[in-house]
Amino acid sequence: MPKRHSPSPPAETPAQNGFPAIEKLVPHAKPMLLIDRILAADDTSLKAAVQIDENSLFYTPENGVPSYVGIEYIAQAVSAYSGWRAWQASTTGNSEPRIGYLLGTRKMTLHETSFTAGDHLTIDVENIFEDGEMGVFDGTVCRDGQVIVSARINVYQPKAENTPTS
Repeated sequence: MPKRHSPSPPAETPAQNGFPAIEKLVPHAKPMLLIDRILAADDTSLKAAVQIDENSLFYTPENGVPSYVGIEYIAQAVSAYSGWRAWQASTTGNSEPRIGYLLGTRKMTLHETSFTAGDHLTIDVENIFEDGEMGVFDGTVCRDGQVIVSARINVYQPKAENTPTS
């Protein structure tokens, strides 16, 4: 597959809707940072967005982005939820996002095979269960209000003192 040249992204996405830039909430960097911004959040849920284009990771001109990548959109929205809660609790507003792990999924459903260039997707996650370092979240990826991907995921976020550093 030929390499596509894409312009360098800005160092940080500007804050929107009163939320910090996504890079402040999710411990990923481009190209692995797949979601674009936070649209809404509260104590138990978060809504994020991503726009699919020819420069989206995993995009091919023939197939777009496979819909199974939606599980990573959901996982990164959960990471953003965790980062947003830490940011909210921080007295300085300068909390560092912590690493977390997607352990698995239950009841994942794909209603289409791919996302295409121009798709504006919303990702909704809801905290179903949390017990210390373990959590369970329901998530959906929607296009124009229609659910394309749904899944219940299990996640693990080690305590700060047990978190590996780079």
